[in-house]
Amino acid sequence: MLGVVIWSCKASGRAIVWCSDSKDLAYYEGRKLQRGPAPIIETGDLVEVEIATRGILRRATKLHLIEAGYMPEIADELRNHRPGPRAIAAA
Repeated sequence: MLGVVIWSCKASGRAIVWCSDSKDLAYYEGRKLQRGPAPIIETGDLVEVEIATRGILRRATKLHLIEAGYMPEIADELRNHRPGPRAIAAA
């Protein structure tokens, strides 16, 4: 499945991925779960992931970099997003 990295830690290699299925975010544990060389990923990178669900947590068990810098503005856009007014259901 494709996804965009919305947060990453250079020191640990951990990341949070917004997946193309628009379900819950996926958490990537970084180098400790990756077999073979772990890619260096940054916020905004387009990645391909395999997902495993444990309880309520979705984990990206494998991660491959597809395109670096695919959406570099994603973190700022999410941080500055202001949802519009919600409609209130009539009783």
